[in-house]
Amino acid sequence: MTHGVVFEPGEPPPCRLRVVFAGMDGRFSTVPLQALARRHQLVGVIHSLPRPVHRGWLVDWARAGAGGGNLRRFAEHLGCPFFSAGRSAGRGLAAFLHRARPDLLCLSNFSFLLPPEVLEIPRRGAINLHLSLLPRHRGPNPWLWMFHDQDRTGGVSVHLVDEGEDSGPLLGALEHDVPEGISAGDLADAVLPRAAALLVDVVDALACGNLVPVPQACSDELRRARFVPPGEALIDWPTWPASRVSHFLRGASLWYEPFPPIPGFVRRYGPALPGKAEDPPGTLRQAMRTGWIACCDGRVPFRLQAVPRELWRLGLPLAVGAGLWALA
Repeated sequence: MTHGVVFEPGEPPPCRLRVVFAGMDGRFSTVPLQALARRHQLVGVIHSLPRPVHRGWLVDWARAGAGGGNLRRFAEHLGCPFFSAGRSAGRGLAAFLHRARPDLLCLSNFSFLLPPEVLEIPRRGAINLHLSLLPRHRGPNPWLWMFHDQDRTGGVSVHLVDEGEDSGPLLGALEHDVPEGISAGDLADAVLPRAAALLVDVVDALACGNLVPVPQACSDELRRARFVPPGEALIDWPTWPASRVSHFLRGASLWYEPFPPIPGFVRRYGPALPGKAEDPPGTLRQAMRTGWIACCDGRVPFRLQAVPRELWRLGLPLAVGAGLWALA
């Protein structure tokens, strides 16, 4: 199996549902998909095209296609139809769902809102796995804003999908701690298996018909967990202590880069170092493989970690060019 995940058989619930799963490439979708595939009948997989992000032509070239085909390989292994959908794919998506005849549409890390005519096709509607305690952090980037706001308690919610953004009635939720300085990768290791289990429990309960949706609390004063373009100023350098800067960058680096990225490498941030830096807060000092960021009361160190796939893509045109030059 090219995706490297073994599907273990599990005892099916009393009533198995025909489920279409929708998400993006990456484990924020594939971990819940794997759990559902053990319990219910997957009759379709929908890949949601991510929002285009431009970081400069060289970085865009190096990172193009990262994780591409992950959901497609899952669909091939499961032997179910696959559909890749963008924001303008309403008619094609509706046709795909009509052919699949699902009882339920399950979303996890889906990148756009679905129109009402699509939501009406599954016999039991659509549900979404959202990585926050709704109504807090509604929107596409809940973990980025969770780390930004220094939340020490996070959560996972499963809710019915309506025409709004993460606004449908709740079907289940769980809380989890957000330790100081934890990375998004380490938090995902701890949270995603529990989130997938919650989603499966909700689908099992829906199959048995013994789950009552609970309307969400009013959230007019809560900030939306919106998408953040690269380089947008989210850190208040004169006032944020180094400990807060470190916690934010270690947790949100999957989605946010305050400084220009380096093609072929990513910055891995470390714990804050005490002692006032000589440079103004927000100054980046870069050596060959290490560096630090000046803060108002200390520094945040980092190291550059190579991304082999990106380096390979960057080296390929050079290798081809050198080969052509040698043949000339």
